[in-house]
Amino acid sequence: MKHRYLWWGFIIIGLILILATLTMSQIHAQDGGDEEEKEYYGARVCGECHSDLRSDQRETHHGLTLQEVDEETVFEPFDQGEDARMVQFPGSGTPRALQLEDVAFIIGSGRNVQRFLYAVAEDEYQVLPVEWNVVEQKWQPFQLAESWPDPAYDWTQNCAYCHTTGLNLERGRWEDEGVQCEACHGPGSLHVDIVDEVGSRPTPEELQQIRDAIYVSPDAQVCGQCHSQGMDADGIHPYPTQYLPGDDLFAAFTLVAEDDPAHWWATGHASQKYMQFNEWTKSAHSQALTNAKDQDFASDECLRCHSADYGFTERIIALTEEGKRDGDPPALPTLDTAQYGVTCSGCHNPHNVESQGALITEDAYTSCISCHNTQDLPVIHHPNQEMFEGLTIIENVEGIPSAHFTAENGPDCVTCHLPAVPVGEGNRLSHTFQPILPGEAMNVEGLLDSCTTCHEEQADQAGMQQLIDDVQTSTQTRLEAARAAVSENSPEWITAALDFIEGDGSLGIHNYSYSNAMLGAVEKELNIAPETDEGPQLSPAPTGTTPTTDEETAVTEEETGLATQSVIIIVACLLAMAVAGWVFFVKQKGSAQ
Repeated sequence: MKHRYLWWGFIIIGLILILATLTMSQIHAQDGGDEEEKEYYGARVCGECHSDLRSDQRETHHGLTLQEVDEETVFEPFDQGEDARMVQFPGSGTPRALQLEDVAFIIGSGRNVQRFLYAVAEDEYQVLPVEWNVVEQKWQPFQLAESWPDPAYDWTQNCAYCHTTGLNLERGRWEDEGVQCEACHGPGSLHVDIVDEVGSRPTPEELQQIRDAIYVSPDAQVCGQCHSQGMDADGIHPYPTQYLPGDDLFAAFTLVAEDDPAHWWATGHASQKYMQFNEWTKSAHSQALTNAKDQDFASDECLRCHSADYGFTERIIALTEEGKRDGDPPALPTLDTAQYGVTCSGCHNPHNVESQGALITEDAYTSCISCHNTQDLPVIHHPNQEMFEGLTIIENVEGIPSAHFTAENGPDCVTCHLPAVPVGEGNRLSHTFQPILPGEAMNVEGLLDSCTTCHEEQADQAGMQQLIDDVQTSTQTRLEAARAAVSENSPEWITAALDFIEGDGSLGIHNYSYSNAMLGAVEKELNIAPETDEGPQLSPAPTGTTPTTDEETAVTEEETGLATQSVIIIVACLLAMAVAGWVFFVKQKGSAQ
């Protein structure tokens, strides 16, 4: 009897140990994969397979955000502006002019300004308090504090994350100068290791493993890790110290408050540099997918404009069909599977060296009207192109082009909806996609509105705002009166005309002449008395200014297997169970005989 209990005891203990070992092995395999994935291999390794992308990207402004000192990167004249280059260096009794020999690294590609790093000690740098103004071609102070050196100029604490790739905060070192491949796609060790393991002829499953091991996504948070103003959870660094592409940026990083006057103009446009992501989060573009999903009539076709996933996947499919990408093409997302609204990559391509500064995928107007039109839709929806260009969409009313559209070098979408806003040392295009109205900017010193910048000879800010209010109030009043007069016997074109004006969204501002003519035709058909006066009058046009998903980690078959110590434990358990069986059967049989 005792042998039987002993046998069952060995069996139960063995099974418990095996189950625990399998569980621990699985956890160990996941932890080990995460640790390996967090290693940076450097852009040089990426370039061994992706030479074309690497070659283009290294010449963009991203790739040149931090440069070593050599003949190609130094174009500041260190033989002039001596008074402006005076610096009180540590250990020196008197100030002296900055020399090239003092510069450890050059900050910036030279589009607006270039700044310089000074090595205070090994792997410890301070940004120098003078800079070269590329636009005005002169030396000037760069003042962040009353004296220098100062914590305000500390490179690692304040700047390094967004000017390097693979920053190690504790050591003050980094893998690559500039914003290189792994800054946006995540550390590439697992990706490279799988490639090395499977060889040059991967199976479809192995090819998918390779792709899953690197982050390639239209996720706006990838751009937002640097194109934002906020604070890390540690309360020290103005950048997300723990973020990796594919993570939730907001898990340990907080954007500056939207009512912070130090970072925002009173109009709601950013007043500090690198706030494109802050502005984008406030825009309708960021909510485009959510808005589509909330509509009962929405379909997967809406994703062409409402989701960055869709366009991103379409490009991958095209590359596959052209033979430029191996493997099977991915499936297009659906309303259920799409993850992102209109994100940065819909308008920008970080590898596009030809467009340089803006990194845009195509000219801005073409990019805007690719979605803001109603030509291919079964219903009238965002017909901004048709309204602006005066395209005829209702047979009863001939289209009238906007005076802005027909003017030589006249304004377009970007002129008003991406206004140039004063930010730091220059102007940057706002990404709220909202014009700066004259009334909002009237009492804001240094801020130009989107209208009187061109129309200053026709009206002041107060007069221009009054005109805008009159146009929109008149249009809205006439729309409401027409809607109220529509009956079941009214012609269908009337409803289409009213949908067209409302769908444009500007209430007459994009093209008052066309809106006015269409409302006039509707009012005549409905026998509604038109306004007695001529309505608001626009002056002649100007002629010359222009969320998140968990990171997916691919692991190899070897990583998903059991560790050596796990195998040893399991073998030991099986031996123990065998001994228990021998004790039970052999010994018990002997006792019985």
